[in-house]
Amino acid sequence: MNKLIYLIVILSIVITAVSETVSIVQGDHSFYQTVQNKCIKCHGDIKTQLTTSSQHSSYSCTFCHVKSQTNHTNTKPLCQDCHNTSGLNDPQEAHSGFTSLGNDGCISCHTTYNTITNFSRPEYIDYDITVSGTDWVVSNFATSGSLAISNNAGKNGGNHNLKEVSCQDCHQDIFDAAAIGGHAVVKDKNGIEVNMHDRNNYSTSKAWCLSCHSSSNPQLPTKQHSASKTTCDECHQLSGGDHPGNFFNNIKSVPHLYRSLVCIACKSTGWPEPNSTLHFTVREEPYFEVKVT
Repeated sequence: MNKLIYLIVILSIVITAVSETVSIVQGDHSFYQTVQNKCIKCHGDIKTQLTTSSQHSSYSCTFCHVKSQTNHTNTKPLCQDCHNTSGLNDPQEAHSGFTSLGNDGCISCHTTYNTITNFSRPEYIDYDITVSGTDWVVSNFATSGSLAISNNAGKNGGNHNLKEVSCQDCHQDIFDAAAIGGHAVVKDKNGIEVNMHDRNNYSTSKAWCLSCHSSSNPQLPTKQHSASKTTCDECHQLSGGDHPGNFFNNIKSVPHLYRSLVCIACKSTGWPEPNSTLHFTVREEPYFEVKVT
């Protein structure tokens, strides 16, 4: 009887060992034909993202994530290892602040991975415009208040799912401002949008944005990464625009970020009379509003 029990125990051990061996070979620890298959075993979601992307879908995992010489796993590459991002460091580049974010800065724009951007800007700008003879003088510029901006791009995807960049993904506040007459919406004395800036003249919203914020504006000395920090006065001075007196020089007393608001506010409310001073209070985007006293 004891021998029978002994044989049953031995047989059970053998059966269990064989079952576990089969499990190792055929199950979770199966042998892989390629390194790529090893990656996909754990990162099937990344494989799906790359498959649906218009870029990078033909590259293997190890093309970007080469095996580390010092660590156990593969390396995490930098986008700039392959992509020239030197244009981001150009002082004329509108997105230069993203350089400090590394790969996260690239991913926030160039993939379907959702990002929420929080920032603030002064709520109001105040300044005087004095018409003295043929000169227009901007003086007493100041900012006040604080306007909190939160932008949820609402994208639904992953950080390997590359896409064509849309200005509106990140700048919904600018489009909201344009919808109520702010930002680059400039009306002539007849109340109709100036032809050069009329959104109806462009096939897409991105084309409308790049009509001013072109990254390869031939009038500027360098090429930016994505979009230039264009202001009204810079563009009009380069194109030989006609402005009164020393306005082009005087507007430079206003910080770069606010110069276009000064121009658009004045165009929206009418020009000052000769030998007079007007005080402007402009509520910043996305709630564009101008008061003149």
